[in-house]
Amino acid sequence: MDQAVRNLLKKKIKVGRGQIGVSDLLFLLLVTALAAWARAAVRTFVAQDWTDYWSLWLGELEEKGFSALAGNFYDYAPPVMYLLYLITLLPVNSMTAFKAVCCLLDFAGAGLVGAMTAECTGSRKRGMLAYGIFLFLPTVILNAAVWSQCDILYTVLLLCCVRCLMKNRTWAGMWFYGAAFAVKLQTLFIFPFLILLWVRRKVDLKHFVTLPVMYLAGILPAYLAGRPFGELLGIYAFQGGKDRWSLSIKFPNIYQIIGNNFFLDEYVTAGMYLILGILMLVMCYMAYQRVRITKEYVILTVVFFGMLTTYFIPHMHERYLYVTDAFLLIYALTRIRRFPLFVAASFLTVVGYAQYLTKHDPLVSYGALAFVQLLLLTMIGLDVWRYLHDPANRLLPDQEEGRAIL
Repeated sequence: MDQAVRNLLKKKIKVGRGQIGVSDLLFLLLVTALAAWARAAVRTFVAQDWTDYWSLWLGELEEKGFSALAGNFYDYAPPVMYLLYLITLLPVNSMTAFKAVCCLLDFAGAGLVGAMTAECTGSRKRGMLAYGIFLFLPTVILNAAVWSQCDILYTVLLLCCVRCLMKNRTWAGMWFYGAAFAVKLQTLFIFPFLILLWVRRKVDLKHFVTLPVMYLAGILPAYLAGRPFGELLGIYAFQGGKDRWSLSIKFPNIYQIIGNNFFLDEYVTAGMYLILGILMLVMCYMAYQRVRITKEYVILTVVFFGMLTTYFIPHMHERYLYVTDAFLLIYALTRIRRFPLFVAASFLTVVGYAQYLTKHDPLVSYGALAFVQLLLLTMIGLDVWRYLHDPANRLLPDQEEGRAIL
């Protein structure tokens, strides 16, 4: 009997163009079931954001229907409101439906993280491990199933974007990026990565047309519903103006060190000039390094710019490293020695989530956590430096650089 079981577990099953072992399939099914159970167990938690924002927006849409989108009661990008409108048409509890949609996308995100990890490492086992870790990350469970937030929406689109770019499907990747930009402004945190690809001729200038096209497509239904075009064009600017009461909202960055609630206007202006200057210097330096653009370079660069921008831009929220954490997981499983760094980064993010959800101050000050975040950023920055100066990654003077990402 034992031999029969072992033989069964070793058996391969054809899935699409590939094969998967029975033992691997059982592992994935078990992880998926446990992750679904974990989310179902916390589905009734009512977060303050749901009470103060989401439920009110849904109430407006339920009362007035699609025409409610003509109003200015919402400050999220219109595509998110279209999702809420569709939820009002369902004969189920709106909070349950909203959480269910976002949690289903958790599994899609985990699948993408797992697939990209497998492609970067050449190991299916690591890909499966990435799938399981992502699904059980505290921030991933808390974000949608508990907090009723939808950061997974644009995260999935950015994962699709980067995966397509790594497969040299440039147009598809840029359309996904444009769609992510139409959903959330925070996609700009990794925009410098695309600039580098353009400088290195992996992306053409024409591909960036996807950003305005997808943004206009995203606001068109709301415009047809009656909301002024100027308001829709400036909705991201309106979002940025809401958080002027604090330089950092439970996020461990430089403003927690120099003073979070002082000289707000002065620090905001100085902070924007500072990050623009840093980005220009860093991008110029990286652009002129003749190195091979590999999948590892792509993932490392996304993580680096995600951490760099959020550390210096004012008005960051505790949720704004959600995307970066997903790519950091891929990088940590590509370079196993960096896995402790991923664990530390995840812990820092959980602190902000915990304070928001429990209304209790953290045991460690955000100023101290900001120094830890700076250390993590420095370690990733050093990895970038080592990659750029590793002789194995450098192109010879007589080598022509192709358009493909290796």
